Amino acid sequence: MNLTHFSLFSGIGGIDLAAEAAGFTSVCQCEWAAFPAAVLASHWPEVPRFQDITTVTKEAFFEKTGFRTATLISGGFPCQPFSTAGRQRGFHDERYLWPEMLRVIRELQPRWVLGENVAGFLCMGLDKTLIDLEQAGYDVRVFVLPAAAVGAWHERKRVFIIGSAASHTPCQRHRGCGQGVGHPNLRERQLSQDEQGWQSMDGAALSCGLPHDPHHAGKALPQPGLGRVADGFPAQMDGHSLWAEEPADIPRLTEEVPNRSKRMKTLGNAVSPPQVFPILKYIADIETGRCPMGGEEP
Repeated sequence: MNLTHFSLFSGIGGIDLAAEAAGFTSVCQCEWAAFPAAVLASHWPEVPRFQDITTVTKEAFFEKTGFRTATLISGGFPCQPFSTAGRQRGFHDERYLWPEMLRVIRELQPRWVLGENVAGFLCMGLDKTLIDLEQAGYDVRVFVLPAAAVGAWHERKRVFIIGSAASHTPCQRHRGCGQGVGHPNLRERQLSQDEQGWQSMDGAALSCGLPHDPHHAGKALPQPGLGRVADGFPAQMDGHSLWAEEPADIPRLTEEVPNRSKRMKTLGNAVSPPQVFPILKYIADIETGRCPMGGEEP
């Protein structure tokens, strides 16, 4: 099976590297900034590329790639509207480009969607994104995973939003592990752009696979979980508890090298490939019939 990947807001290709390691083929990329786009061109010289996401259409994608759609569309849509390093203007920030990514998803209708953002996104934009994806026909799960949980020497918490097309459910043949993860009420729910708190949600879209707790029925559990979110991971994988202090032997990019500041900026924005690889590998296993929940299909 040919698993294809179209990355939006590609940066320097952190998600692309992880996707290819998981078995996907990168067929198209989209990156606005000149320096990361040059990095992409160096490492993926044969992959066609958009610069401006507003120019991505189904027709333009076909003209560049020869494909009508992709198995997976990923995108680390700009985090500045939600990052603690900025003014956190949220939906009112002109860099809020999730609506453009949603438009591309609706046009191309991939089987899988992977969105990525900073931890601050949990409190400022997650609820609207979940509702948008549900209304577009996707069942959704959310994970908060720090890079430290996969052995990196930095915390780097990231929110990963995984959507699977409700009309495409290959995993249901494996004990139904991909069945019923969505929340039908979200398809009909309307949310104003000023409603930015995730506390308003009932938590059902986040609670799949978590043990039932009668004291928190209908609500997202605050503990345990990576980044203090109820995502079902063991408590010891929470990024706050992996080390008391930073290891002394972490290498630093201190020497003078060409484009040093640009390198530092793009590295800071990038997703650590091992951080997102387990998610992408799981998607690839579902698509190829190697779902861990049910074993090989007879």
